[in-house]
Amino acid sequence: MNSYKSIYNKKHNHDKFRKLLNVCIEENKNSLVVKHHKEKYDGKFPIWVIIEFFSMGMLSYFYADLQSGDQKYIAKEIYDTSVACLKSWLRCITDLRNRCAHYSRLYYWSFTALPKMTKESVAPQNRKLFSQILVLKLLYPDKKEWNSKVMTELRAVIEEYEDDISLKHIGFPQDWYEQLER
Repeated sequence: MNSYKSIYNKKHNHDKFRKLLNVCIEENKNSLVVKHHKEKYDGKFPIWVIIEFFSMGMLSYFYADLQSGDQKYIAKEIYDTSVACLKSWLRCITDLRNRCAHYSRLYYWSFTALPKMTKESVAPQNRKLFSQILVLKLLYPDKKEWNSKVMTELRAVIEEYEDDISLKHIGFPQDWYEQLER
C-alpha cells in the first residue's frame, strides 16, 4: 500500500494531485529550495517544503482531500471553526485571489462561492466583496497586523473613493469597520 493513501480521503485523485504538484515544482524550478530538493533528495519534497509553493487553489484542493480527522483538527485548532466553514473560506479566497490577479472587477460583482459562517456570526452571508474580505480577516494569521495595516489601508481606499462608490453595491453594512476590526 502506498503511504500517501493514509493521509487522503476516498475522494482524493492522486494522479491529478501529482500532476498539479509537478506543475507547481516546474513553475518554481529556479528556486533554491526546489533545486536543493531535486539534487539532494531526488525530487522528494516534505509537505512543509512544497506547501510554500502551493497556489490558493492547490491549497484548497489539498485541504479538501485530507482525512476528515486532519481537516477537523486544522479547522478547530488553527481557525476555531468547522471543516465546512474552512472549506468554503478557502474556496472564497481562491476566487477573490483569482479576480484580483487577473485585474477583474470587484465592484458590483457577485462571487461564485458563498462563505459559510458559524452560527454565532452576525456578519451578512452573501456573495459580495464584503463577505470575501471578512473571510480574509478570519484566515489572517495576525489580528493586530490586520487591524493596524489592512484595516488602515482599506479605510483609506474607501475614503478616497467614497464619492464614486456605493458601499451597498459591494455588500458593506453600515458597521463594516467594526465587523472587520473585531
